[in-house]
Amino acid sequence: MATPVWSIANLERTLPDGITPPEGQVTTAHWTVSLEDQGKTASAYGSVGFSDADPGNYTPFNQLTEAQVIGWVKATLGDEEVASIESALAEQIQQKLTPTSESGVPW
Repeated sequence: MATPVWSIANLERTLPDGITPPEGQVTTAHWTVSLEDQGKTASAYGSVGFSDADPGNYTPFNQLTEAQVIGWVKATLGDEEVASIESALAEQIQQKLTPTSESGVPW
């Protein structure tokens, strides 16, 4: 089975106000995850919010990497939810490869 590909579609952040870190603070990440197997694809989209940044472990906005933010997203979702999302994508692809139902009209 193929490996799900996680990516970040967009980030929302607060702008500096004298209290937040100098470049502002990421408050929401909009993510996508996709899976492709045997020419069939499935994908999911979602958003997660973050609490206040830890001043001792702060990364300036312009130094963030997609891998780092994906790590935050997965940590926020939790292992069970990540596994559930990825499993649902695999099930969607399996349904496309070996359908058990169909819709349409005969004309």
